[in-house]
Amino acid sequence: MSLEEFEDTAVLLAEAAGKVALEAFRRTVALEFKGKKQDNPVTALDRDVETFLRKELRAAFPSHGLLGEEHADDIAADTRYVWVIDPIDGTMNFASGVPLFGISIGLLDDGAPAVGCIWVPVGPTLASGVFHARAGGGAWFDDQAVRVSCAEDERGQVMALPAGHLRAFRFRRAGSDVPRPARALPDPRTTGSCTAELVLVASGALRAGVFIKPSIWDVAAGVLIVRAAGGKVLTWADNQWRQFERFEPQKPDRGKGGPALRHWGRPLLLGAPEAVERLTARMAWHPRLPRPLQKLIGG
Repeated sequence: MSLEEFEDTAVLLAEAAGKVALEAFRRTVALEFKGKKQDNPVTALDRDVETFLRKELRAAFPSHGLLGEEHADDIAADTRYVWVIDPIDGTMNFASGVPLFGISIGLLDDGAPAVGCIWVPVGPTLASGVFHARAGGGAWFDDQAVRVSCAEDERGQVMALPAGHLRAFRFRRAGSDVPRPARALPDPRTTGSCTAELVLVASGALRAGVFIKPSIWDVAAGVLIVRAAGGKVLTWADNQWRQFERFEPQKPDRGKGGPALRHWGRPLLLGAPEAVERLTARMAWHPRLPRPLQKLIGG
């Protein structure tokens, strides 16, 4: 099958899952908490949506691998294609009635993003719909082409930064020899949803976004959509920002276990190419990084 056929299937499944999410959004949603610290929110809908998507993807593509946030991996050792699912990204927003969340379905080809689909409750047309792209093609919201911002400079622009960014990095002042318009950086925003920020970058509402340690299901679909929309995607490696190419299996941060895609988590910087260039020139890691971040960036 072609990437176009994979994309078409993912769009249909994202639309079906989105209808279920919209119905649940109109009702009171009970939050649960998972993880060792019991601080990671989840709802019954998260599990139900992932179960639905896994069932449909397994039926459509029996030889493909499946990786999702809420269920165990289903990936054979020699699997080329792996679907990465985030059933509800922005669970706290969803449960609180904030329409900034998404359903993310990404397809990796030997780790490289090949197809990306993200359903959102509110898109550029102020209606729900699916952002989608495939490698080598453009980026779309339903049947409307989308493109990253083409602003001339950063005055009056906004970008997405994580809530804890002040502990991770700072932005240097521009030199006095730099013209005043070129000194500006976009104003920061935090939405509570990686997928929301990714599609806002892809559609030009946000100039750029920074993720310190995203999970693979947060970004597997969105990095391709941003790139297909004309954006630039960088990751931190070898003590510098480099072009992001693929997701590589990593060992778990704690405990035993071999490398796996599930454990991937690397800094990402993405957005309109001009904005990314300005940010990389001014962005510096905090001189007193917390130890986990020192380990993450290789400090």
